[in-house]
Amino acid sequence: MGRELNKKTRYFYELNFIRGIACLLVVMVHVTARNYHLNDQNFNWLTLFLNQVARYGTPFFAILSGFLLYNQAIKKGFNFKKFVASRFTKIVIPFLIWSFLYLLVKQYKFPWLEGGASVKDFLVLFSLGDSYYHLYFIVVVIQFYLLFPILQLAKTKNSMLALTIIAFFINYFFMRQPVDTGNETFNLFIQDRSSIFKWIFYFIFGGLLVYFWEPLVKWIEENVKFTILLGAISLCFVIYEYNTFGFFSSTRIANLFHMPLLLVVLVGIYYAMGRWEKIRSYILELGNLSMGIYLVHPMVLYVMQNYTAELLTKTRWIPLAFLITVLSSILLVKIINKIPFGQFVVTVAAPKKVKYQEVQRKAS
Repeated sequence: MGRELNKKTRYFYELNFIRGIACLLVVMVHVTARNYHLNDQNFNWLTLFLNQVARYGTPFFAILSGFLLYNQAIKKGFNFKKFVASRFTKIVIPFLIWSFLYLLVKQYKFPWLEGGASVKDFLVLFSLGDSYYHLYFIVVVIQFYLLFPILQLAKTKNSMLALTIIAFFINYFFMRQPVDTGNETFNLFIQDRSSIFKWIFYFIFGGLLVYFWEPLVKWIEENVKFTILLGAISLCFVIYEYNTFGFFSSTRIANLFHMPLLLVVLVGIYYAMGRWEKIRSYILELGNLSMGIYLVHPMVLYVMQNYTAELLTKTRWIPLAFLITVLSSILLVKIINKIPFGQFVVTVAAPKKVKYQEVQRKAS
């Protein structure tokens, strides 16, 4: 008896909500990181708490990216030319533009300037996403896009299960111990935080979720209180972890276990916020702007640090600094998006265009 895919399309609000939350988490990490550096590399209990609980933003983005790409490939098939054109326009061009802009802000000495950096050093810096501290993750995403035409060939349910397990162990071993290839330059790329091998599990796990999303969401919707309880327990573990072992980054082994659970928690929060529809709609809108906000918010923080540093130095002003950064970034993204060719500078998702495809096996 043959099997076929039963496909159903609806708007994908839950993940757009998570994307909005992930955006806020990333901004909070960088606001508190500024506070840390402006206070002689010291956290207090509150800024440490805010910094550490916000460290899940970039892994969430990786999961969402993997889900959306695999969902598209499963739903409509994979069109290589369309894929390349879309990713180049929405990701690569903005990355190139903002890399140069941030280097200009840093007054970087380009190779073509007198006394400038060597061409090799410039290319390495650019390729690692080190033009500014947040651009490394865009390099991670681009690496996944380069691999995706091959990875998407394994898009059946069983293939995705196998690929997810393999990706988990690749991620685990590259996080656990640096791999030495014997080549200094190659080591630099595969050991850096921008190495796809330290993120590949999240992308593939996102793809696997395509096959389980509908029953998972249904279960979460029926057990919202339980998922909120899971979130509270997870928060306690995070607090215990950084108080016991010290503060951590986004590329740590524990996240391989935390992220699937926290994804469930955030979907539960999405449904729990049904009574606060207005607030939830703002977060959904933030999800549409998240890529642009990710690119521009360090520029806002740079200006803030140079002209109103006290907002970032004093703990009592951190909530205000966070709010100003988010609102200013939203405004900046919307302004850029209105100018000619602005869509090449910042990427803004169209409202209600992010869809998912329910994929279930049924006997034919």
